[in-house]
Amino acid sequence: MATRVRLKRVHYHYPDTKWILNGVDLAIDSGEYTVIFGASGSGKSTLGYLFNGLIPHFFGGTLKGSVTVNGIDTKHTAVSELFSHVGLVIQNSDAQLFNSTVENEIAFGLESLGLSAGEINKRIEDITSALDIADLLERSPETLSGGEKRLVSIVAVFCLNPSVLLLDEPYSNLDWKGIQLVRNLLLQIHQSGKNVVVIEQRMGRFMQDSTRCLIVDQGKIRFEGDSSDAQRILVKEHLVPDYPKRLRQNKLADNDTILATENLSFFIDGNRILKKVSLEFRRGEAVAIVGQNGAGKTTLIKHFNGLLKPTDGKVILQGEDVRGKSPAELARRVGVCFQNPNDQFFKAQVKDELLVGQRILGEKDASGFAEICHVLDLHELLDRSPYRLSEGQKKRVAVASILAMKPDILVLDEPTVGQDGRFKEAIVKILGALENTGITTIIVTHDLDFAQATTDRWIVLHDGQVVADGDPSDIRCDRQLIFKGILDTPAEKMELHAEAQ
Repeated sequence: MATRVRLKRVHYHYPDTKWILNGVDLAIDSGEYTVIFGASGSGKSTLGYLFNGLIPHFFGGTLKGSVTVNGIDTKHTAVSELFSHVGLVIQNSDAQLFNSTVENEIAFGLESLGLSAGEINKRIEDITSALDIADLLERSPETLSGGEKRLVSIVAVFCLNPSVLLLDEPYSNLDWKGIQLVRNLLLQIHQSGKNVVVIEQRMGRFMQDSTRCLIVDQGKIRFEGDSSDAQRILVKEHLVPDYPKRLRQNKLADNDTILATENLSFFIDGNRILKKVSLEFRRGEAVAIVGQNGAGKTTLIKHFNGLLKPTDGKVILQGEDVRGKSPAELARRVGVCFQNPNDQFFKAQVKDELLVGQRILGEKDASGFAEICHVLDLHELLDRSPYRLSEGQKKRVAVASILAMKPDILVLDEPTVGQDGRFKEAIVKILGALENTGITTIIVTHDLDFAQATTDRWIVLHDGQVVADGDPSDIRCDRQLIFKGILDTPAEKMELHAEAQ
């Protein structure tokens, strides 16, 4: 069997960093389906950037050893010449999407291959139908949810028909329906004889589709074997989380409404995103907002701190309409950690990024700074540029920068994306400690296990409307929500963890 990808004694570091990869030897044979796991910052994404020449041609740094794809030395081959060999779907979808519409985004790469208009249209029709995103073709990528962007970025690369399809956390930001669609697509690609390489943080049924699993640790491949053995190691090493049972049940929550929306509606480019959403959040509550991709979750929370203004209705913060307030004015009271941490950074070093909010607000008490850095394992990152971190490390810095501001209301949009189990367990611990201060926590997430470990109330959005609001245990077992496809059953994750024990 021919070797499709080969790495020999590979060492690499980015400019101004220590070595990220420390002697990697890897051979991927034609037709394999490989899944790569590892802790946040372990070198997984860096490993992926080698396959299509982004390292060293784009990122620079120092590369030792050799990397070949289909016998081609990537060190001496332009990235553009490797397009037909390796298709890479990166973690940050925003960095991959730049055209005016979804249709143009998908067509862009196909046009670069010199395909006819008829062939381009056929490929677009086939793949968007398979992933159920044909209704997005005329939309701007900027108006899509994080999960919708993820699906579009996968489609744009897959349409190029590369011999190796490499996806960095393809299941992040996706609801259960999107996860199943992507899993089925990757399985079909593998069965067609192509190579599939998936870099992931989470366990899932997709592991059973693989021919081999790898675990990367501190820049080296520490494990290579089948999915069942990989699952046991991931659980044992807390690379997937083991959450304690939640006991708090809103002990400090009171009847004082700190935030409310009244008949809030929002339209963009003629599309209704939210419709007459009326909600109340009490001081000290821990609430999760859940639902499918495109349900309006992120759009809703962007109204809380003034980033978006309602088309109709209003947002009331501590009894005051926020319509005339700027995000800067609301930052002390409502701290929002964005889904994409790159949108949140504007300092050259992590340390300054963590302290900038406190300085802007005139907060001189930095007593919690050291504790935040310790719990989120940020000490070794303080002198580095936030833009040069892994996506998982960026997320930790973004969360820490908001926590450092000590807002009355903490809003976290998909805080577990790109994170290993250790960080997820750490953020559960932090959020539990914050509840003792009476802070109101609002979490937008597709990770229902994380939501159940951190919150006592779930709000379910569907098609821009509230369809459920109540106790997580009741909602998660709501047969109507599951039957309609709005929420997934927890059975799969329970079975996976049981198998790994």
